[in-house]
Amino acid sequence: MTAPPVTIVTPSLNQAAFLEEAIESVLAQDYPALEYAVVDGGSGDGSVDVIRRYEDRLAWWTSERDSGQAQALNKAFARARGDVLGWLASDDVLLPGAVRRVVDELERDRETLLVYGEALFVDESGAEIFALPARSFDRYEMLRRCENFVVQPGSLFSRRAWELAGPLDEDSHYLFDFAFALRVAQHGRVRAIDDRLALYRVHAASKSGGGSLLKARDYVRFAERELEGGEGQARALLAAGDYFYDARELGEARRALARSLRLHPTGRAAGLLARAVARSALP
Repeated sequence: MTAPPVTIVTPSLNQAAFLEEAIESVLAQDYPALEYAVVDGGSGDGSVDVIRRYEDRLAWWTSERDSGQAQALNKAFARARGDVLGWLASDDVLLPGAVRRVVDELERDRETLLVYGEALFVDESGAEIFALPARSFDRYEMLRRCENFVVQPGSLFSRRAWELAGPLDEDSHYLFDFAFALRVAQHGRVRAIDDRLALYRVHAASKSGGGSLLKARDYVRFAERELEGGEGQARALLAAGDYFYDARELGEARRALARSLRLHPTGRAAGLLARAVARSALP
């Protein structure tokens, strides 16, 4: 049986320290029909020099300013030729055989639109922190808890999934993959497998490690666009309030936390709101 063509995209911005390992991990996959593109957001740290060392093995690459990871991915998927699509962040690593394993699962059940597996959190040097298991997909619980069960590194989705649920929300910087997975699940199956597929790197310059104000605004947007009241929306607004507080945007923190408490009262939201009010009163 002919292997379906796969397109993987690496979006990147100023991650030269890790980009080469990410690129090599994709190019080393034992998959015969792999299209690979790198979309750099105009880095100034030597990333372009890294990309150029591999350009003869890439389908294409670019380095130009964009509005964020979601826009970079939308741009790349618009010209992708694969029947199966996915992305790998520039500081993460695909483990050997990951692409083949996920494609096998997608091919085994054509009603499945997205497949994900386990990842291993590692630090800047690659030392193990802990494993992130692939919990079974449960849209109801994900909405109730405002928690994404889909482990993004190593995951792949069909072109049909993209056509039905794409493009990614370019206003979002942190939760666009969560929203995409929820939309995919409205059209077909999303499946977890037990295999470990990738390394998920945590470091000082990683996207997940900073950006409190952007995260806060993402959670407010997610609460209003994807959630309809109840505990899930309350949890999203609590997260927003926490990040607003961290960013010292105390007025925004108070508003988000007050909304959270009205929807689903918790001691954590009440305590954080009290701290935000007290800090606002300080000269």
